[in-house]
Amino acid sequence: MTAHCLFLHPNLSDQPRGSRPGATLSGGSWVLPLTNLQERELSEVARSASTRPTDTQFDVDFSAFGEIRAIVLVNHNLSVTARLRVTAWYEDGSYFSPSYRAEFDAYPTLAYTEDLPSEAENWWDGKPLTADIEGFTQNAIHVLPEPSFAPHWRIEIIDDGNPAGHIDIGRLWMATGWQPSRNPAYGAALRYEDETTIEKALSGAEFFDEREPFRVFNIAFPFLPDQEALQRGLELERRAGTKGEIFYIHRPDDAQNLTRLSFLARLRVLNPWEQVAAFDGRAAIAFELKELMP
Repeated sequence: MTAHCLFLHPNLSDQPRGSRPGATLSGGSWVLPLTNLQERELSEVARSASTRPTDTQFDVDFSAFGEIRAIVLVNHNLSVTARLRVTAWYEDGSYFSPSYRAEFDAYPTLAYTEDLPSEAENWWDGKPLTADIEGFTQNAIHVLPEPSFAPHWRIEIIDDGNPAGHIDIGRLWMATGWQPSRNPAYGAALRYEDETTIEKALSGAEFFDEREPFRVFNIAFPFLPDQEALQRGLELERRAGTKGEIFYIHRPDDAQNLTRLSFLARLRVLNPWEQVAAFDGRAAIAFELKELMP
């Protein structure tokens, strides 16, 4: 079912507030604090003291059990050769006797060497080129094969050769998720919107107050099981509203387009649940997702 789209909400790794459980982040060596990973402002990053793995790791300890479906490092500066290791354990375990461990590339390999021309810059490793990912908010995404309820996690970043000399991360997203039983209908539309303002002088010369274009995704599910559309789709709208953050992954198994089709977003409008086939228990619901920018 990994091919189906995935809505990651709510984020469970933010700080606890009142009766709402959350997570405590610790470990590594960070000159800009790990608590920045738990704030909405993506430009307020956590920054490591160096690129040594002992400095770039951190632990996540949850105050309550919650279902973790995926882990995302949002708005990072990892190099294309960076790797990550995530480890989870329960109270009766430890880092050395985990319930789950995975190591993966921050940027998936897009092609095999034999499929690329020998002149290609990425012939050896098949990694994306800088030109391919430039302008996107960079996200390292790991979807677990099965949800985990482990309360203790360690995230290790292996990127010793990062030219910046440090690791920056804007947001940690460890969330439960809804993976609809059916993919969006044909006609799902991804577009860019640009809020650059333009002023024109009397001479006709134009002056621009430039803004970064952002993505907007329109997706519709016209024939979901009625209970799923209500319990998961409409409930997502109720809980997130137009303010709440949602990390959306359109095709989790599409390595070539993972950067293009995955982003942190909010709902721009709250669309209705529509009963479409009462005799068959089917309903429709649609979403308009607006990308959240650093």
